[in-house]
Amino acid sequence: MKQHVVIVAGGTGTRMRRATAKQFLNVKGLPLMWWTLRRFKEALPEAGVTLVLHHSLFEEFAALETKHGPCGARQVVPGGAERFHSVAAGLATLEGDGVVGVHDAVRPFPSVETIQRCFALAAEKGNAIPVVPVKDSIRRMDDAGTSKAEDRSTLRAVQTPQCFQLAGLKAAFETSYREAFTDDASVMEFAGHEIHLCEGDPWNVKVTTPEDLLIAEAFVEEAWGGTP
Repeated sequence: MKQHVVIVAGGTGTRMRRATAKQFLNVKGLPLMWWTLRRFKEALPEAGVTLVLHHSLFEEFAALETKHGPCGARQVVPGGAERFHSVAAGLATLEGDGVVGVHDAVRPFPSVETIQRCFALAAEKGNAIPVVPVKDSIRRMDDAGTSKAEDRSTLRAVQTPQCFQLAGLKAAFETSYREAFTDDASVMEFAGHEIHLCEGDPWNVKVTTPEDLLIAEAFVEEAWGGTP
């Protein structure tokens, strides 16, 4: 079955509190997003990769490819106002059938096994999203500011790549945007599909804050000795 990858890098990274967009931050000699694309190339060498990038970052991206070499994307398209719109823009460029995995550009280290596992389960059941157990105690807040403890054994933290049969995901994204659409699985669920979970990876962290960047640098140091 044909495999597609949509890498979402539509944001500009304001929470990182740096002038450089977080997907372009240097991690041990390479922009963060380059590590992400390397992992997908290793896991799915024949998959076509579509990169969705904020329109204001196209020139900087071109300069980085000149400096560091191609990131691995076959095509680059401009993103939209919200993640939902960026994913829709990426999906609109894909034709035919197969399985598509949507992944955050700033999750640079999903294991090869996690990627392959998600794609295989989606090919079998229609969709698959990686999850990991919640480690911290959780409390639910209400509008009055009162909190209540939740049973964390019933909760899972959701990661990417979130994988779907392409036709089904494109059909689900024909709806209008809602604030409840925090990821691709929520769009599919709104369209009436059951979501299937698979084992995620504790190292598959999303780099959104300066503290996360330190974790990414430590991972590269441990896994590759700090060498691109």
